[in-house]
Amino acid sequence: MNFQKDFDTLFQNILTDWQNQFPEADLSEGSLIRMKSACLASALWGLYKHQDWIARQIFPDTSDVVNMEHHAWVYGISRKSGETDAALLARLLERIRRPPSGGNKYDYQNWALEVDNVTKAWCIPTPSSVPGAVDVVIMANKDVTGSEIPSSSARIGVTTSTGANKLIDSAATFSTSHAVAVGDIVENPLRELRTTVTNVDSTTTLTLASDIFKYTGEWYIVHCQTGTNNTVTENKLIDSAGIFTNTTYTVKPGDTVENVTDATEAKVVTVDSATQLTLDADIFTDTGKTYVIRGTVADVKKHIDRLRPVTASSVKIVAPTIIAQTVTITVTGTNIDKSAISDSIKAYMNNMIPGQVLYVSRIIQLVMDEGADNVTVTTPATNVTPTAYQMIRPGTITVN
Repeated sequence: MNFQKDFDTLFQNILTDWQNQFPEADLSEGSLIRMKSACLASALWGLYKHQDWIARQIFPDTSDVVNMEHHAWVYGISRKSGETDAALLARLLERIRRPPSGGNKYDYQNWALEVDNVTKAWCIPTPSSVPGAVDVVIMANKDVTGSEIPSSSARIGVTTSTGANKLIDSAATFSTSHAVAVGDIVENPLRELRTTVTNVDSTTTLTLASDIFKYTGEWYIVHCQTGTNNTVTENKLIDSAGIFTNTTYTVKPGDTVENVTDATEAKVVTVDSATQLTLDADIFTDTGKTYVIRGTVADVKKHIDRLRPVTASSVKIVAPTIIAQTVTITVTGTNIDKSAISDSIKAYMNNMIPGQVLYVSRIIQLVMDEGADNVTVTTPATNVTPTAYQMIRPGTITVN
């Protein structure tokens, strides 16, 4: 129900009340009663407008930004760096519409979305002998990181055996492909414990400074982008031994750089070279500071492990695999804009989600919508069906 009244309605109501109470009263233009009534109507109109503003603040989707942020705060949701008002509202509405339910798939998706630079997430229950095993597929903020694929600068796995001050994983490759080194930082994300490597015993075993893995089946994170800065420049991390451009353990804009020595953090703005990063804050004001660079995958893993129920004993964070799909078509018709057709196909494919099928009939419909009379699709010859972990993106698009 709309309780609002405009100034003219209020003014006329007041004059009517005067007329009803005092039939002989002078209500003409310029009369004292008319002027007082106008002042009163103006004040009342202001109260109605304020009441309307108050009503809008009750609901997060109509409230002002500052009050929408307070609604989010009530639900434990904070604004991520670089997040728009619309994105924050979407997270809040998702939380309201799908409240925590003890670890259902929406909980995992929402937990992942709470981490900086994660724009989309999907939870996939996995067939496993371990009860409660799930995979969480995440996509990164391309505008910040330069890629939809989230950064992963750490080795993440599961312990297969135990030993005092040991990390043992029979499937690991600790001594190959940018081998783990003494001093590298190791975390037990579930127990929120951290230590360092004191010796690389073999390709499957590390000796640690502290005994943080006491049980088999515990997840571990070995950070591959760790070291010590040896040059100081404002808003820079400089390490002459750095491997920031490593293609296996990638560093991307938006990653978190932690000055472990001083307990400070900053975000990567640009990857300048293999040995230098530009940061959004000046956290290295002296040399000899130990650092670790946390990629998005590791940050999501740590965040979810702190929140998930204990019954979910295995949670794996996965970056989707890109399928670059070639599309070749022949079209007929008058005044056909081949560039517009190509752009339409690319736009559709760029918004496909992991596991979404690319139907040949959908390609035909997109082309027909652009004004073609007839369409022949040469490639793909049949529908393209990715796995739940694969995501179709446009490869070479040819419109003949």
